[in-house]
Amino acid sequence: MKPLSSFQELDALGEGLSRDYTKKTRRWNTKCFDIEGFITDYLGLSICYETFAEKDSSKIGFLANGIDPLLVHRGCKTESVVFPKDTVVIERYLLQVSESSRRRFTLAHEAAHKILERHIPMQTVACFHSDFDPENMYPREDLRRMFSLNETLTNRLGAAILMPSFLVDKVLREYNRGQPLKCYDGGVFAQNDKLIVQNMANSLGVSYSAFVTRLRELNRLEWHPIEEYISCDLHFGGSYDQKNSI
Repeated sequence: MKPLSSFQELDALGEGLSRDYTKKTRRWNTKCFDIEGFITDYLGLSICYETFAEKDSSKIGFLANGIDPLLVHRGCKTESVVFPKDTVVIERYLLQVSESSRRRFTLAHEAAHKILERHIPMQTVACFHSDFDPENMYPREDLRRMFSLNETLTNRLGAAILMPSFLVDKVLREYNRGQPLKCYDGGVFAQNDKLIVQNMANSLGVSYSAFVTRLRELNRLEWHPIEEYISCDLHFGGSYDQKNSI
């Protein structure tokens, strides 16, 4: 099926939603987008935390439709619970401080499901948000769902809400004088630039890998040949300028 929405359109939609919420809440000085308030106060959804009991342990988020049940652990029992429609259910262990960035991205993903439900209703279906573990053996249907077009669009919109360009540019101004980050072929960063990227990701409340992906999507990376890094930063193989003059 061809997508009914482009990545460019989703970026514009996510940016617009984030700006509108920020304007309404007057939180222009913050860098860490208030995803919980956006979900509850702006989208009108509710959030609850449960211990999931699904067979697939990678399932960590669920947008309830009021029909499909979710298996959860409550006390010593496993219960099949039908949550009220428009309830965002998040795996409880994501409340740990160390899981903050995963929790925030999972919340953004479920928020994006709700938005896409209205934006392109012909192409969206209710489903879990799952973390992909390359060492796990998934049933074919789970793999199909995890890498479906719907999930790809949802992840892109979730990232656009959580990391809109106006917030990305704000941390670039603060940590890198507003300049794109130097990145070498294959996604290699020099050590100092890695630290800058991590500091910016921390400011936005997202993971390092999610922020790098977003920098790439927004064309905020300045690409250089890997040979330059090998010669100029690692000091192997002689002068980069000399090799290029041959």
